[in-house]
Amino acid sequence: GMVTFTTTHFSKYAVAFVKKTFDDIANYAWAKKEIEVMASKGIINGTSATTFNPSADITRADFIVLLARALGLDTEVDDNFSDVNPDAYYAKQVGIARKLGIAKGSGNNEFRPNDKIERQEMMTLIDRALKVAGKGLAKGTEADLAGFADKDMIASYATDSVAALVKSGIIKGDGTNINPLGNTTRAEAAVVIYRIYNALYSK
Repeated sequence: GMVTFTTTHFSKYAVAFVKKTFDDIANYAWAKKEIEVMASKGIINGTSATTFNPSADITRADFIVLLARALGLDTEVDDNFSDVNPDAYYAKQVGIARKLGIAKGSGNNEFRPNDKIERQEMMTLIDRALKVAGKGLAKGTEADLAGFADKDMIASYATDSVAALVKSGIIKGDGTNINPLGNTTRAEAAVVIYRIYNALYSK
């Protein structure tokens, strides 16, 4: 990878980080920069050293890992969901999200870590995580959702979170629909995490 040097006004020493890219994101112009920046910061990993698999749907566990890394969430974990293997690479972050009240699971103390995440689930997790991190979003209203033809498909538990994320610009929809029941690809997740990261650290 290419090494990029950046200097900050906090330090007279330059910080070097390796700019990462992947062979399979060339056709994803709308997500390429976001994937590269988040990978370079160690928030997102590829599926191998050279591939990102941008079109694959992201799992519930993988999205929690991204969210916890982007927000720097940490706490002592003394318990976890019953279907999360303690040796899994995502176990710590899912345990943190459970303890902090971000991930509520799917009932019966299960998280279904390998299930694909619905967009409205993703938005609810983001909203809760930002509140826990002390970066809560301004409350959205029905007016923020009025432009989406499928707004009535949003589950009641997710409505407030979806409205807040649309108002903030973190979630944009496709212009017509918000697609609450759709899944999120790895490329889309990278863009959303990048927007959250920028909203937190660009001020």
